Amino acid sequence: MSAFTIDVLQSRRMVSWGGRFITAFNQGHTRNYLYPVYTPAGQAVTDETPVDHPHHRSIWIAAEEVSGYNFYIERAYGGRTAGAIREIDASWEQLADDKLRVTQTLEWRGAPDWSDPDGRLMLVETRTTDIQPGDISNLLTVRSQLVPGGGPSAPAGRLADGTPLPGKPVAGSAKSPGSVTIGPTKHSYYGVRLADRLHVTHDGVIKDSEGRTNEAEIFDQAADWVDAHGPLAFDKIAGVGVLPDASFDGAPWFVRDYGSLCISTMRMQAVEITADQPWDQTVRFVIHDGDHNDADIAGEFQRFRAGES
Repeated sequence: MSAFTIDVLQSRRMVSWGGRFITAFNQGHTRNYLYPVYTPAGQAVTDETPVDHPHHRSIWIAAEEVSGYNFYIERAYGGRTAGAIREIDASWEQLADDKLRVTQTLEWRGAPDWSDPDGRLMLVETRTTDIQPGDISNLLTVRSQLVPGGGPSAPAGRLADGTPLPGKPVAGSAKSPGSVTIGPTKHSYYGVRLADRLHVTHDGVIKDSEGRTNEAEIFDQAADWVDAHGPLAFDKIAGVGVLPDASFDGAPWFVRDYGSLCISTMRMQAVEITADQPWDQTVRFVIHDGDHNDADIAGEFQRFRAGES
């Protein structure tokens, strides 16, 4: 039986399978994200803190314009102070020889101020990440479920080794909202920042399910999936496929030749999240060697939509 191992160091949780490093969960100052992200052959396909957009943290979930707060740019932006998305609890379970499920509870809190020194609890997120290593591709299937932060907060969080997490979660604030509005904003929701050599401005290429290529053809268009790939170490081809669930159907893609891939249903219209109308979306990231054909991105999309592992 091939076993997963999880090594915890401060605010980083590193996941390996059969001695092969897959990815790591990281708790930054304002974001929880996946980095590094490796293909089966060991190619690193994402960037963590690019100089031009330091908030593009590898594979991330974030949103700007969240009921007056900003959970995207990691500083004040557009008159909105920066909030933080912090993990307060986590667990994991090996579901099969080649499948690990990591379940996180994260709090979306506004910036601390005199009236609420821990920051207003805006949203509570349950984020479930299924990790499935393979010969050509490693699959990272990320489900995000949001509810307003009006209920009691989880207890102060610690990692598996007892290490306290950044921040100081407390019992639910009396100022926690009963509903939260996100958007409309282009700065959301699932995103990837590609490694430099995968940028179209370098040697990379972006393809979509409709056969379109790169930002000039794909930007603002709807497609089942988008894949970016190019030469990395030793000129071996590798890349990332982004496969959203059916709730994204018809949503326009936000792709940039400088290495950004984003998909969101909050871009063109605001969404309201309430206890009766929680948010629930899933995206599968295919971290692959070879190009989109080698990784059978089209077939993987069909398997994902069919509910297959």
